[in-house]
Amino acid sequence: MKILDEDRTSALTAGTTLSGFPASNVENDRPRQVWISTTQSAETFTISLNCDTNNPAQALFLHGLVADSCSWVLKNEAGSTVESGSLDMDFPAESNLSGNPNNLNNYFVNQAHLRRSYFVVFDTPVADDGSVVLTLTTNQNMGSANVDGNAVASWVRDADSAGRLLDSAGDPINIITNGRIFVGSHVVALAIANPLTTNTTVSSNTIATSTYVINASNTLTINDGITLTVSVDPSSAQITSITSDGTASSAIALSADLATVSIAQVYNPIRIGVARVGKCLDLPTPKPGVRFGYNDYSVRRPQPTGGYSNSQRPIGRRVSASTVLTTAQAQSMQNFYRAYRSKPVPVLFVEGMPSAFGEEEKGNLFSYFTRPPEFVFLNKDYQEVSFNLTEVI
Repeated sequence: MKILDEDRTSALTAGTTLSGFPASNVENDRPRQVWISTTQSAETFTISLNCDTNNPAQALFLHGLVADSCSWVLKNEAGSTVESGSLDMDFPAESNLSGNPNNLNNYFVNQAHLRRSYFVVFDTPVADDGSVVLTLTTNQNMGSANVDGNAVASWVRDADSAGRLLDSAGDPINIITNGRIFVGSHVVALAIANPLTTNTTVSSNTIATSTYVINASNTLTINDGITLTVSVDPSSAQITSITSDGTASSAIALSADLATVSIAQVYNPIRIGVARVGKCLDLPTPKPGVRFGYNDYSVRRPQPTGGYSNSQRPIGRRVSASTVLTTAQAQSMQNFYRAYRSKPVPVLFVEGMPSAFGEEEKGNLFSYFTRPPEFVFLNKDYQEVSFNLTEVI
């Protein structure tokens, strides 16, 4: 069992940051107050460290991570790679049957975090001012991965940098039940080929990423009643806020003033909720009999007639366990609790499990002690401690 109680982060560096979502957000205790990148493809996030032999970097913890891939590199002060790896970015539950709410896609509706947190224990800790460099990518089109309703087809501009996403019938997309569109998602307009290498007709929703180039022997046709204007309008934008379910006029705010246009892709954002790198309090793994469960914050409404309705809300994990400690270990845990009390902290509550268990994902929590741990003196050398952890979402 490990508790990452000494965060050795000295600085954070992100390539690009969406306004209002700075890199410093990963240092607070609010997983839903996130850092979001503006990059549509690949981003580098660097955690600089202040370590020494008494305070080495022994583990990496990430919570509230959204990306299509994530790899990490632990470096020493000289910039040499000490250790590296990649994270399993699969979702715990997913179905490819989009638009049907009666299957596993329902998992994505109103979740606080789509993936479990990650607690990576380094084989070779760094004992100088090194760094951890994260490389994150986004490349999967979520526009047709909707949980309920229809796929995203277009954007309608209602005001400066604000509007709604529509389906192919022109109806607004419900962002809540859609389940795959978030603050930070990239909305990318459908652009015609450029240069024009075949005969092409321009409609009111046509866009190009640069001034049209017409190759010889090809024809550009402008529909009746349409004026062709060469402009520098943006071809993509990022969602900066969503009001209610996103269906009302101007309910979705964008980072750029995207004109009414057909949509080609909606990419996931790159974002992190909580990041910690540092020294761990190392304790024995709990005894057999660890209790693991969930706190489900969903709303349930049984009806007097036998009917039932519900509103999906996030879920958080909880753990109850006990372990036997030496007197010195018990004192270390007491010192830790006296310092942290109600403050949340990354905890790897099981270690040494078979690889199929996936303990770096399934065996950890960003959690607080639900109540103070209780110590029982077994003899002069050993104490038994019981504790309860509740995940912060």
